[in-house]
Amino acid sequence: MCGFSLAAPGVLQINLLSEAEMTSLHALHLGHQGLTDVITYDLRTTNLLFPGEEAPVLAEIYLCPKVAERAAGLYGQSPSRELFLYAVHGLLHLQGEDDLDDKARTSMRSAENRVMQAFGKRLDNLEFF
Repeated sequence: MCGFSLAAPGVLQINLLSEAEMTSLHALHLGHQGLTDVITYDLRTTNLLFPGEEAPVLAEIYLCPKVAERAAGLYGQSPSRELFLYAVHGLLHLQGEDDLDDKARTSMRSAENRVMQAFGKRLDNLEFF
């Protein structure tokens, strides 16, 4: 069983960015050059409250659909399923998973597989594109 807890009440924002926007965000906030598929910001300690919002933003996940489209062909799955995997990856970062070294990356991939398997066939008809 896979579950996520971000400590309610609050807002989880999932944002879709163009390649140019994602490349810019990657450089601006992480200091990395080039395009990436997902960037996650854990804001649970900031109590960030946007005007008009009743609950704080707990986290932001940024995804790049164009990266998902290209990667889907390489991995033999739909772009929508690949994009969903990126969202899962971001959520796992919020749960403490990381992928900065080989051991952590192996743990992250294992967790991704568990979550994707838990969703199973429900993902077969998923369409974001």
